[in-house]
Amino acid sequence: MKIHVEGWRFIPHAYSITNQFQLLELLKRSQLEITHQDIPGLKPQWKHLNGLFPPPLETQLQQITQAINPPADVTIRLYQPFNFNSSQSKKTLIYTTAPWGILIDSSPQLKPLFHLKNQIINPDVTMITPSQWSREGLIRSGLNPEQIKVIPWGVDPKIYYPLDETERNRLRKQWGWEDYFIFFHVGSLQDQDGIKPILKAFSRIIERYPQARLVLKGSDFFHDSNQWLTSASQQVLTEEEVTKVKQRVAYFNQTLSCASLAQLYQISDAYLAVDIATAFNLSVLEAAASGLPIIYASGGATEEIINPEFNLKIDTRFKTRIIQNQSQFFLHPNWKHLAELMQEVIDNSTWREQARKTAPEWINQHYTWKHTVDQLLEVCQDQTAISWANPIIKDSVCLSDSHSIIVEGWRDIPHSYSFINSYQLLEMVKYPALKVFHKDIKYVTSDWKPSKHLLSIEAENILDQITVPKTEEQVDVTLRVYCPFNLTASSSKKTAIFGCTEWGIVPRSILNGMKIECFREAHRNSDTLIITSSHWSREGFIRSGAVPERVVVIPLGIDPNIYHPLPEEKRQELRKKFGWDNGFIFLNIGVMWNERQGIDRILKAFAQITEKYPQARLVLKGRDAIFPSKDYLKQATKDTLNETEIQRISSRMVYIGNNLSSLEMAQLYQAADAYVSPYAAEGFNLPVLEAMASGIPVICTDGGPTDDFTDEKLVYKIRSRFEQITLKTGETRFFLEPDQEHLLQLMEMVIQKETLYQSLQKIGPDFVSKRFTWKIVVEQLLKVLFHNL
Repeated sequence: MKIHVEGWRFIPHAYSITNQFQLLELLKRSQLEITHQDIPGLKPQWKHLNGLFPPPLETQLQQITQAINPPADVTIRLYQPFNFNSSQSKKTLIYTTAPWGILIDSSPQLKPLFHLKNQIINPDVTMITPSQWSREGLIRSGLNPEQIKVIPWGVDPKIYYPLDETERNRLRKQWGWEDYFIFFHVGSLQDQDGIKPILKAFSRIIERYPQARLVLKGSDFFHDSNQWLTSASQQVLTEEEVTKVKQRVAYFNQTLSCASLAQLYQISDAYLAVDIATAFNLSVLEAAASGLPIIYASGGATEEIINPEFNLKIDTRFKTRIIQNQSQFFLHPNWKHLAELMQEVIDNSTWREQARKTAPEWINQHYTWKHTVDQLLEVCQDQTAISWANPIIKDSVCLSDSHSIIVEGWRDIPHSYSFINSYQLLEMVKYPALKVFHKDIKYVTSDWKPSKHLLSIEAENILDQITVPKTEEQVDVTLRVYCPFNLTASSSKKTAIFGCTEWGIVPRSILNGMKIECFREAHRNSDTLIITSSHWSREGFIRSGAVPERVVVIPLGIDPNIYHPLPEEKRQELRKKFGWDNGFIFLNIGVMWNERQGIDRILKAFAQITEKYPQARLVLKGRDAIFPSKDYLKQATKDTLNETEIQRISSRMVYIGNNLSSLEMAQLYQAADAYVSPYAAEGFNLPVLEAMASGIPVICTDGGPTDDFTDEKLVYKIRSRFEQITLKTGETRFFLEPDQEHLLQLMEMVIQKETLYQSLQKIGPDFVSKRFTWKIVVEQLLKVLFHNL
């Protein structure tokens, strides 16, 4: 096999180190023909250094044949920025890492990762990444999970190994460390390395253990580690603590050879891996191979390669932040718990001695460069058909085969989850080979009472006839359509939930209802599949820690027999019946929540519209049966408008709070002139789709979930900014801020365009009927649910 490698060499970067050790291992395989192309570093000052490897190894590396795009079976790339294009080889492997849980500014070829739409990369390309943490980040970024393989990095046990006690003591005495307990850490000393919790915990340790020392190996080759260290000290320590800590910290910033670095591991007592965000901590393997016990941050990449016999795990919290409209995911270690573990490792000499034996054995058995290259060659030898444009398509599911499903959910209330559940059930029962059961779930409050006649009599009769499952009923799939979410396993072969995240996260109120502290932990500890209705909502689940490849977007739909345009004559009759024949009707349907649905924006814009267009009317449909919609509206009116504006719109505004059937709801759309939805945070916004299906002009916020099923030809999009707010509880929520002036302009424009309704009467309904009916949606849903069953 001919393998061509493109990458960095002879610089102290993880990609360069990995590339060189892999090349050395590949050279041992006589059946391989290896060529290499040196790729320039990211910055001109990144110059090649000699002496990083032992001389015999450097000689081998320098003797590798240099070539540019030679004929090869496989091309492997180990450099940044990532190049996802196919090479001239049959297969291209690209080392790709996502330390912050998402790709950040590393590949200009990728689209902006605000909406996690799938990136189409040729199927002859495979991304190689060293950890599941990093793999999840690549999937969050929209890359195809089937094209991402996890291959951990390794160590060379001839370089990284424990010294015998005599030699170790001799070296410690030579370094002047014989009377100290040495905590060691290697990294850039930036925030993502966890330098702040390390310093804070160490300041507490030295109060009780003055013999403790902290040895930090930074790097001035890529970063000004000394500046980062100084800044971190000033931010987390008092002046008194800085003085005490400074006396007990040894800082190395010079570039060391592998052998010199190994010596620091060998004469230290414990290694600190307090990672905030890392794709793989190679230093952990090197430290463990050298016989050091590891104190590490739980929940990240290091947890995947560690063994409980030689590690102590720091409590962490999974967090997210937004920088330039892009989510970053990281761990927040508990520094107090870190201090407790540092104390424990000092006190327990027996355990340390045990770790000196078990850690190297574990690494030698699982994480040498031989193990890495063995796995790499398995991927190289996989047969992949070359296709230069089309994404990989999964095997389809035959829905004519016998399957069974239990749906647990709400029915008979005017809540979106109830409507979604009901319409999906009505489609499911049409499949002859599908056995459908339904279990009614209690509403979240006893104040919610079931209401009939929300659907047609025929539809409700069909729903009422669905079999209730027996307690011991065994089926293929259990699907849950209610809130708070329930991620626990069912007795079925597969468990799935439907859910939405309007605020860009799973909020604390939902977590409390689920009786969990951390959504990430709960989802990782289950096999449950999450079905959500938009990419905005999917990003919210992922931002809260959901496993990306188990969060699937399936849109919502409409029944075209209900939501469709009326013939003009019947439409005018309906408008006359409603008393709308002499006005221009703006419609909005929802709970009347100010924060999420933007009722205040509608009121303000409408008050301004009526000054110039007195014929304008505003019809608002709330849900008084389950929410205090009318009270929300009153409060929004009071908070948003002055007395003059209130008086002007009061005779021009109609509020409907009572329950309406689906046919009656459809009539509101059919008789209106425009639907307006300047929302801030939605999971899908089904009324926008229903309005489009009814053929009326739609004004809605740009940048949110409605982007999945709208474009500029179908709706008028309000410019918006992506924003975040931190509540008093500490919870951060994410939303869109629509441009109020642009909303006003669009409302005025739809009034002025008298022929707008006629032009959209066919376009919108045709678009929706071909893509977003419940029939189409449920077919997609069932294929996902019964995949591999």
